[in-house]
Amino acid sequence: MKQRIITALIMAVVLVPLVILGEIPFVVLGMCAAYVAGYELLNMFSTKHPSLKRYRFIYPAFNALLVLTNYFVLEGELELSFYLFMIIAVFICAMIICLTNSNLNMSVFGLFATVTVYSGVFVSSLVSIRNVNSVAEVTDAKYMGLWLLIYLIASTMVTDIAAYFVGVKFGKKRLAPLISPKKSVEGAIGGSVVGTICGTLVMVAIESYYGIGFLGIESKVLNIIMIVVLSLAITIIGQIGDLVASKFKRDYGIKDYSNIFPGHGGVLDRFDSLIATGTFMYIVFLFLGIL
Repeated sequence: MKQRIITALIMAVVLVPLVILGEIPFVVLGMCAAYVAGYELLNMFSTKHPSLKRYRFIYPAFNALLVLTNYFVLEGELELSFYLFMIIAVFICAMIICLTNSNLNMSVFGLFATVTVYSGVFVSSLVSIRNVNSVAEVTDAKYMGLWLLIYLIASTMVTDIAAYFVGVKFGKKRLAPLISPKKSVEGAIGGSVVGTICGTLVMVAIESYYGIGFLGIESKVLNIIMIVVLSLAITIIGQIGDLVASKFKRDYGIKDYSNIFPGHGGVLDRFDSLIATGTFMYIVFLFLGIL
């Protein structure tokens, strides 16, 4: 427990300033996270495909490149089509690796694709939310991305915390016993309820401050209803993201993805839910024209 607390404090000291600064400092943080997450996945996959070990330190660099590319797309310096081209180019590189290595068959391409999408594209989506202020058409939008990220983090983390305590107190029916035996249906429902309330309050506060409705709905009542729906969706997707990460670990027989955060595990151990919810929110923002 002492180790977990010390690590958490160090993480807060390092991460909070970078989150507040946003822009390039946060992009660099995102690039590092994407690289480490890619390493963690390939390291895990190599337990069943030893030949992948040689690519653990090289291939994740593509993830960092995708994060950087997506940032320049948001800044308007590159077209979205170029970002899509980069993703395809990375896939082609993965195919070439599979074709030129006699110890790898083409089925391994799916593992490389998972690394690219899960720890590359998904992480770059999360980073983009923090920098939404660079393109938002609002007079005082300097910290809009920060507040939107706070909304996402609050909704996701409160859901996880509430699900744990509600599960401990009232949990009886196991949610996914073969994946995560400790999670309960009651905990999942309780987490979603509390997370939705928290997220709704934060988003309403943000909209009130900026004097706009992100969802583009004129009716205040309908706007709040849609915020509730969005917040609820985030709580559900966050829990699904957590289960997906746990499923990977169980399938490959590992406890943690890495030990980069002593007592907490790796990037994917700490931020699995946030990566999932960040991707979902990024897609919603694209659909609404916010990004």
